[in-house]
Amino acid sequence: MKIIACCLSLATLFLFSLALPRSTTAAKSGPSANGEFWFSAGDGVTRYVKFNAKVNPDGTSKGEMTYVDPGATPESDLDNTDGSTNASAGVSIRIEFDCLVVNENKAVMSGVIAASDFPGAIGQRVLLTVEDNDEGIKVPGPDRLSWGVYKNSNRSWVPADAELETDPPVLPWLVTDAERSDDVGYLSNRSTTIGCQSFPLSSYAFIDVSHGSGNIQVKP
Repeated sequence: MKIIACCLSLATLFLFSLALPRSTTAAKSGPSANGEFWFSAGDGVTRYVKFNAKVNPDGTSKGEMTYVDPGATPESDLDNTDGSTNASAGVSIRIEFDCLVVNENKAVMSGVIAASDFPGAIGQRVLLTVEDNDEGIKVPGPDRLSWGVYKNSNRSWVPADAELETDPPVLPWLVTDAERSDDVGYLSNRSTTIGCQSFPLSSYAFIDVSHGSGNIQVKP
């Protein structure tokens, strides 16, 4: 009698657990971009880019990029501002992304150089733009990319009346085109930090590579 009661209790618990809804569901994945790319710009040097970035459920973005250029030399490091040099040829850079914008098959990522063979480059901003043209024999063209390195800009001036020493700082203003209802305007105190939303995706020009291979994936 005790055995029967035990079995019935287990069966009841099993059916009850089936009736309960799932308490946890997988978080919807946000936009992402990743890939590896080897390319030459016609100088016989094969460069390497590896990157990944994604938008988290809370709206923040995270990722990183590695860039290796065996042909770079200290003389070609135009962004070096502290006068330091590296005697060996070749450069490796690691970027930590903090922003990602995806539009159809294109994505732009921005971040900060966290590590580099050239100390003067650390802390500068980087933009990486990629285009995913799928795979196969009927694709419109190969995957493409473009990037840029930007020095930090610190704006120290504040609009004020030069004839009034006690003139308070001017409140921010928004400049818009009165004839266009879709004009989002330009804010006077807009941030000078270069990021993935600083320029529209249509404004980027992709580099021409003589030889390239690899795969880029962009997911809206």
